[in-house]
Amino acid sequence: MFLKKFWQSRSGNFGMMLALTLPTILIGVEFAIDVSKLVNAKSKLQAAADSALLAASHLKDTTVSRDEVFNSFLQANVVNHGDLSDVKGHIKVVTGLNHIETQATVSGTVELSIIKYFGISQRLTVVSGAYEATDTLEVALVLDNTGSMGAARMKALRDAATALVDILENTKSPSREVKAALVPFVSAVNIKGEGYKEDWIDVDAKAPYHGANFDKKSANKPHNHLDLFKHLKDRDNKVVEWKGCVEARPAPYNLSDDAPDPSKPSTLFVPYFAPDNPGPAAKSPNSGDYWNNSYLGDTIGKSPAGQQKDITRYLAASTDRYIDEKGPRTTGPNYACPTPVQPLTDDFEKLRDAVSQMIYWEGGGTNVSEGLAWGMRVLSPGEPYTQGAAFDDAAVSKVVVVFTDGENTVFGASKETTNTSDYGAYSFLDSGRMGTTNRGTALKNVNTWTQTMCTKLKEKGVKVFAVLLGADTKANRDLYSKCVSSPANYYPTSDVSELESVFAKIGTAVTQLYLTH
Repeated sequence: MFLKKFWQSRSGNFGMMLALTLPTILIGVEFAIDVSKLVNAKSKLQAAADSALLAASHLKDTTVSRDEVFNSFLQANVVNHGDLSDVKGHIKVVTGLNHIETQATVSGTVELSIIKYFGISQRLTVVSGAYEATDTLEVALVLDNTGSMGAARMKALRDAATALVDILENTKSPSREVKAALVPFVSAVNIKGEGYKEDWIDVDAKAPYHGANFDKKSANKPHNHLDLFKHLKDRDNKVVEWKGCVEARPAPYNLSDDAPDPSKPSTLFVPYFAPDNPGPAAKSPNSGDYWNNSYLGDTIGKSPAGQQKDITRYLAASTDRYIDEKGPRTTGPNYACPTPVQPLTDDFEKLRDAVSQMIYWEGGGTNVSEGLAWGMRVLSPGEPYTQGAAFDDAAVSKVVVVFTDGENTVFGASKETTNTSDYGAYSFLDSGRMGTTNRGTALKNVNTWTQTMCTKLKEKGVKVFAVLLGADTKANRDLYSKCVSSPANYYPTSDVSELESVFAKIGTAVTQLYLTH
């Protein structure tokens, strides 16, 4: 009876129940704290192991062993993690033909209150793995420097290219050689930079199309572009120098890496010399409809076609002239000629400097095929540039990253009856050197040449990446989705602020240093 009344009584039940359940509650709280400690400690231990393994997988100092670097980074990463103690680890290295795989095992003790009495170990163990490519890496950055880029886009491109260069530099190690090249392009490419040789150039005016835009000399010989530069003076009475852009070679050499050979004039490169268009000597208007590059005074009584071909104006010091080569809007024989190629180098400071000098150049149009042709030439082991390894070398990976912000274009003078475009690598549209005098057909041909260059590069084992800024048109999508080595290598973006992250992704993809688990 007493017990029955005791259990039915409600006075003092809370205190009694609390006394009975409190130990269980406290154990539960301690259990939860221990579980949280375990989870956090394991996460910290895994992060420390991953970070230390990546550091040990990419050594720049040959005097330090992987074990030393790994343990140094590991202890530095856990020193402030109060829950972890007695952290130890070791690594195992497996070297393949063109790669190194590294596996790390790391353990540490976490101080527990309750869980240890349930048979759960206070010693945690994590495993991390990393893959590191060791093949030689050669990367060519083929970058659009045309007028549509403008100042803001060019700055973003310089920042993005610099970020990629930084990633490539950080990939260099005693076990891996890394080189990169820069090919700025507009309609043509400037080759008068590091490594330039006069042997590449048609200095004797024997190549096809050399001097084709001017009246012949006596004995029906063409005028040499380099000689014309010697006669031409600017407004300050200084001789105008050839900046370094070259015309495209005649087919099939326009899309090849055949070495320049003086015994075969068609393989030599003709130095750029943009003829003076009819009109008064004045700054270029940068028009899509009319002539842009009129830098000399006209000869009275000459037709528009005769004005262009009249060589006497170039030779006479008295000819009125307006020559401005500072850019981005140029006027003169070096019209719309960008900064020079930087051939393959492992001097990344030099490469960053070349990137920093890029600006946009108005006029001339966009010819990605010419940029890609020179991208192939800087990766080639033969002249005109010889820094590249053989294309079939199994120990070498070659990469081209091509960037553009628009479709291929034939720009300028669309409403004129002669010189029906700006001068470019293939001269004027009405010269027929693009395979036609029709603008639409010429653009189709340039797109075909661009695709041909992509195919040639891939056939040589080169991995091709394409970045398009605000240019993911149907025509470009068709062209560059076939151009790249895989669908994942096609990066279209409409946001200029994303450009740096896109180039960084490509840097990570081509360097091939990553965690495997």
